[in-house]
Amino acid sequence: MTEAQGPEGTIFAGCTIIAKIGQGGMGTVYKAKHDALDKLVCVKLLSPELAKDQRNIEFFLREARSAAKLEHPNIVHIYNFGQENGTYFIIMSYVEGKSLQDLVTERGPLPVLEASEILIGILDGLAHAHSKSVIHRDIKPANILIGTDGIPRIVDFGLARSISEEKQLTMAGEMVGTAYFMSPEQGLASPVDHRADLYAVGATFFYIMTGKYPFEGKTSVEVIHKHIGNPVPNIVLYRPDVPLWAARIIERLMSKKPQERYQSAAEVIALINKYKNPDENPDNASAEKTFDLPEVTARMRTDAPQPTASLDRADPVVSDRSISARQKAPVAPPPPVFKTLSGQAAPAPEQPPQPRLQLDALHYGIKAAIHLALTMTATGLFILAGASGAVSGSLSSPINSNPAAFFILTGIGAALYAWALFQKPRKFTGAYALFILAAALAAYAGGAYIPAPEGADTVSKGFLALKIGLGNIFSSANTIVYAIILYLAASKAVNRENWILKGLGVAAYLGGLALTYAYFKAGAAVSPEKTWLAAGGALALIGLLAALVQKERAVLFSPPTFFLAANITMFAMFTNPQVEAIAAEKGRAEELKAAQQNRVNAYNYRKLVMEMQAEALYDEQGNAIERKPPPPPAEIKAPDAGRLKNLARLEYYKALAVRIRGALAESAGIIFIAFFLALMANACFIEELLAGYFTEEPL
Repeated sequence: MTEAQGPEGTIFAGCTIIAKIGQGGMGTVYKAKHDALDKLVCVKLLSPELAKDQRNIEFFLREARSAAKLEHPNIVHIYNFGQENGTYFIIMSYVEGKSLQDLVTERGPLPVLEASEILIGILDGLAHAHSKSVIHRDIKPANILIGTDGIPRIVDFGLARSISEEKQLTMAGEMVGTAYFMSPEQGLASPVDHRADLYAVGATFFYIMTGKYPFEGKTSVEVIHKHIGNPVPNIVLYRPDVPLWAARIIERLMSKKPQERYQSAAEVIALINKYKNPDENPDNASAEKTFDLPEVTARMRTDAPQPTASLDRADPVVSDRSISARQKAPVAPPPPVFKTLSGQAAPAPEQPPQPRLQLDALHYGIKAAIHLALTMTATGLFILAGASGAVSGSLSSPINSNPAAFFILTGIGAALYAWALFQKPRKFTGAYALFILAAALAAYAGGAYIPAPEGADTVSKGFLALKIGLGNIFSSANTIVYAIILYLAASKAVNRENWILKGLGVAAYLGGLALTYAYFKAGAAVSPEKTWLAAGGALALIGLLAALVQKERAVLFSPPTFFLAANITMFAMFTNPQVEAIAAEKGRAEELKAAQQNRVNAYNYRKLVMEMQAEALYDEQGNAIERKPPPPPAEIKAPDAGRLKNLARLEYYKALAVRIRGALAESAGIIFIAFFLALMANACFIEELLAGYFTEEPL
């Protein structure tokens, strides 16, 4: 029997097909009458396309085998399964009712008492399954049928796995489950046990009492990432009338680590029974109370994220066997209707978006502090690694003279940087990686160039670097350091929409440009060329205009590009006159050297001619031999101006590099740069955290 044949009214596997009631990722479900049992049943057929793969057949039959082991009022009963006429089938009990997903979609969030009763039924069924070593692995509202008798029944054991099974159908590293209710260990494709089902129960409890998924996202990957890394949202902030005991149960059920959750379904059932109906059990009644503060409630309604497109909506009986098995049409649940404690409906007022009123802010603050501590400590370790050498001013000395300390310190520092990288929401970004790498290299160089006395140990050099750095904070030798710092800081702030930040960025650019001018002007023996000064001013003006009109980064027409060019122009403005002066001096020296050599050559030539004339030579017949003097030597000329200018430029740059390196080493300025680069990496990190906090991006 196939769908194309129109199966209604036909007899299949001893059942008369009545109507199609669902379509899922594994196949089709029909309502039918079992002729021998004389009762309504469901017939689930494996899709012919999927039946071409033996692995799909194993999944399908494993569902039947797993559920057939279980005899419980909260689990759908399996009557028969197998193959007929080339079609694989499962015959199970028919439940008159609807899925828990559909119930919440139609009615909105369920009352706490009703949701608790449903949860007890789900947990009771899971406790039985777990006692038979069967893990469901896809508990969600779509897989819970609520009959007309109000009894919840678990369906779709397509992802179920027996702990004692020898044959594993899921391949290593394959995620199975539904993203909105998937436990962190499933998202990481790690081994799972019955506690993964308890996590999904917690997510289901959250959903049926709020009408919202615990974690929202545009894609499955975003949602799974939040399940793995984000703190569990506080349900009281979404629905203030939920008792605190229910919030605590959800929080513990959804703990990231399985060992921190409840360890059995029976344990959760006992707690819910203890608190769910205080009128019937006054001795167990909780003294906790909840209060409705209208202003806070209104803000929380505004802050609560709107439901996004659903990633998965299963029929009442069939579920995905993995989140990548199919892509279905998105269906979003209707927005829930909130009620005050008085029972009156209170629709959410239309207000402009505001920052979320959640404990996420504290969580993000702690993450930012941890990241700062990790990067600063790692930078300090790279300074000590550079200072571990025996010879100050040598980058290779630490490796040659103290390799053990070098590799230990750099290894731990790199591990801390990697740990900081793991804290990042987006894990890897180019700017962040550049800042971290540059900070490590600058820190190592700063440690290597510390002017420490010979024989000083590594720790002493580290303290000496700190002392020198603090003592030279305002030294003129660090002027170029502060120019670099201002340029980098401005490049981070200038493209912000906030006009205060944009203004500070422009001011930092101009301040850095002024410091560049002051640094290269100091001690200059010649005046700068007006042409270069005009060019630098023009570039700075264009950069200023770009900063005022741009809101997004651009590759070419951008403030960082123009101000970098302006700084280079300032450098060239003082470099070119210096190079010209050095070239002119070299030219005069080369001319004198050439003239002196020409005089020596002329004298030697005249001497040679006179000697030839004074000495007479005769042939065998006695005739005088006429001797011709050799041609005069060519005139030596000084090198051309272009070559002299290149030599002068190279000489100037070498002298400038020695000057800057010496100044930075003596003032520990390069260490300032290292720590500032680490701070810039922290700025990137905080920027990503704020983006997630204000825009609900996945962290």
